[in-house]
Amino acid sequence: MIKFFRHIRQKQIMENRTGKYLKYAIGEIILVVIGILIALQINTWNENRKAKNEEIKILKALQADFMVSKDRIEGTIKSQSKVMRYSKTLINIHERQDKTEFHYYDTHLDSLTYLIGYGTSWYREELVTGAYNSLTSAGKIDLIQNENLRNLLAQFMADYELGFEDQENSMHLLQELNKETNHLFLKIAGSYFRDKFDYKPRSIDSLAISESFFTNDSYFGNLFLKSFDEFNRLKRQEDMRNQIQSILDSIKQELGNE
Repeated sequence: MIKFFRHIRQKQIMENRTGKYLKYAIGEIILVVIGILIALQINTWNENRKAKNEEIKILKALQADFMVSKDRIEGTIKSQSKVMRYSKTLINIHERQDKTEFHYYDTHLDSLTYLIGYGTSWYREELVTGAYNSLTSAGKIDLIQNENLRNLLAQFMADYELGFEDQENSMHLLQELNKETNHLFLKIAGSYFRDKFDYKPRSIDSLAISESFFTNDSYFGNLFLKSFDEFNRLKRQEDMRNQIQSILDSIKQELGNE
């Protein structure tokens, strides 16, 4: 095309037709500019298409991670709720000071072991963050076009990485609780522990053990404090579950628009 216009220009110059020459020259310039603009537009379209395809891959990877995280935190909440139930059971028995209940645990020391084991533990959330970590380390977070989704992800990860603020306090209280019961553990250890380690305890006064345990105000004071921490931990986990669901809903909406 350019050679064609060049040939016309040369012919018009030779024929001294300057006016038409200028028109053809301007026309050639306009065509070249249009060609460049079209090429740029095509290039921009290709780049946008590549970016959109990469965004879809990223969203699907995030969706997969958060689906796993949702299942995990559901399990964590279930276990942490069990901790709360068992610690509440222990505290209520202590508060009632009912010797009938003491007598029940005289003959069910395995149940007492189970109550103590669950009632003094806690469960941390272990979530999957590989896709998000890869995204941020590669500096590609802006590939996610939805600003609200980016904000949801950033807030969630900040909360998760911060962790539960009373983790150290829970560990300290657990150590204090163990100090109060270490001398009783071999006596009240359930059949699992006796079978596991082939341990044969001496004859014990089980009533004295249960009364000694359930009337220990120092132990139950620490257990009450720890239960308060575990209640807050559970509420935090429930909040995180809601955050995860909001993120999944937003991702689903973005993928549904494709």
